[in-house]
Amino acid sequence: MDFDFNTPFKIFPIQTIEIQEIVNTILILITLFILRYFLIRTVKGKSEILDTSQRRWLNRINNIMTVFILFSLIFIWAPQLQSFALSVTAFSVAFVITTKELLMCLTGGFLRASVQSFDVGDWIQIDGITGEVMRINAMGFVIEEIEVTDQTYQFTGRTISVPNSKFLSSNVTNLKFLKHYIYYNMMIYIKPCSYNDTTLDILKNITEKYYAPHRSLSVRYNRIIERKTAVDFSDPEPQFFMSVNHECHILLTVRLFLPTLQAASIASHITADFLNAVYNNQNKSDTPHQALN
Repeated sequence: MDFDFNTPFKIFPIQTIEIQEIVNTILILITLFILRYFLIRTVKGKSEILDTSQRRWLNRINNIMTVFILFSLIFIWAPQLQSFALSVTAFSVAFVITTKELLMCLTGGFLRASVQSFDVGDWIQIDGITGEVMRINAMGFVIEEIEVTDQTYQFTGRTISVPNSKFLSSNVTNLKFLKHYIYYNMMIYIKPCSYNDTTLDILKNITEKYYAPHRSLSVRYNRIIERKTAVDFSDPEPQFFMSVNHECHILLTVRLFLPTLQAASIASHITADFLNAVYNNQNKSDTPHQALN
């Protein structure tokens, strides 16, 4: 059997790619990328650090440009794509196998968009990771990790990309209200010998000194949260609790509603002033006994 090498070897009836289609594709891509560049430059301006509004606009620009590029390529190459003649069954099986993760990401993205679980700039927690949402697209989202274990709520410097498929297997917690104010539990341990009738009053006075400048905003923000969530939250005023641990030390707990990024610092100042006051009072009470001896 003779084989004619001059005859094209046709597995699929694929048409010859037209030069005009390649040129149109290049022109559209260049035009869209230039437009995207100038739009991003306009949004960023001279800002070195972007605020939440700027990041949201950048996210919208990137998503819109991605959609334009996708539809443009489909429109240009549709005639060529129609030339592929594959078996419907074989194509379907291959498509599902090779695009399983892609389909899960698209499904998760649709789920996120439909329930509006979060937006750019919100704080979220997923799989034990807490961070601020920086970018969102059709396939996933990017968060900047935040340290929450020590209640300082500072950025760790780690950027994490999360696929939208996570929405189908993990719970996502929106922490956007914690971004501004939190209920901060400040705990102070003292020995029983250091406690007397004035100890709690000293702690209340020192707490009032540091909480007073934040009271009006704390009360206002507490009311805003209650209106938006229709939930009755705890009183934003300082609350004081006293207990004893297994080592017989007295535990004084102060619950405060404070600005998130300042809470740890305010608690440190209250603790330092309180311990100094307790130490000074204890020295004063010990002085007469030492004089008698």
